[in-house]
Amino acid sequence: MKITRRLFVTTFITINFIVIYSQCCSQTTSSLGNWEAMYLRAKISPKWSLMGEGHIRSSSYSMNYDYFEVKAGIAYSFSNKLTALFGTGYYNTDLPGGFLKTPVLQKEFRTWLELSCKQVYKRLNINQRVRIEQRFIGVNYKNRFKYLFGLTVPVNQHELLKKSLYLAVNDEIWLPQYGMFMEKNRFFAGAGYIMNDNIACQIGCVSDTDYKPGSHTIKNYIQIALIYDLSKLIKKHS
Repeated sequence: MKITRRLFVTTFITINFIVIYSQCCSQTTSSLGNWEAMYLRAKISPKWSLMGEGHIRSSSYSMNYDYFEVKAGIAYSFSNKLTALFGTGYYNTDLPGGFLKTPVLQKEFRTWLELSCKQVYKRLNINQRVRIEQRFIGVNYKNRFKYLFGLTVPVNQHELLKKSLYLAVNDEIWLPQYGMFMEKNRFFAGAGYIMNDNIACQIGCVSDTDYKPGSHTIKNYIQIALIYDLSKLIKKHS
C-alpha cells in the first residue's frame, strides 16, 4: 500500500508539473471549440469485452465541424484491475468549416495495443493507461506512445454507482517515435452523472497543448459525452 501511494503521489506531481509548464510556455488560440463524443462498452463474457467510440469536433464553438474519428476494439481482463486491449480507428481532419468536403487535410488509419490498470483508494478511482499506436497516414507509417493518468471521485456516494454524480480529471501525454520528446499534452477536467446501469453523461473542458520546435500552442474545447454500457442488452438477447 505504501508503494502504491508513493507511486500515485509521484505520478500526480509529475502530471501537474507538465500541465503548469505547458500553460506558462505556450500561446492559447483565441476561439473555444466544441467536442461531442459517444462511448460504447459491452461485456460479452467474464473476461472479454468490446468497445466503440465516435468523436466529432469543431475548432470554433459552432456546428461547423472539421474533424471526426471512429474507433472499435476488443479487450481482455486479466483481473478486475488489469485489462489489455487491441483497437483500431479511422481519423479524418478537414479544413475549418469544410466537414466531409474535399480536399481533406489528413486521413489516418490507426491500430493500437494498450494496457490499463485501475485502482480504488477509498473514494478515489485511479486509472492508468499505456498505449502503443501504429499510424498509417497515406503512404507514411509512424509509431507513437501514449500514457494517461486519470482520477474519478464520486460526490454524493462512496462508490461509482447509478445516480452518482462524479468529478473527473485526466492527463495524457503523446510521445512520438522520432523528433521532439513530447508531441501533445491533453488535459481534461469535468463532471458526470451515472443515470442508471446503462447510461452516463459527462461534460468538461479539454485542453490540448501541441508542441512544435520553438513554440507551444493550446486549444481548448468544451466536451459533451454520452457513455453507454450495452452489457445487459447483449446478455438479454444472447
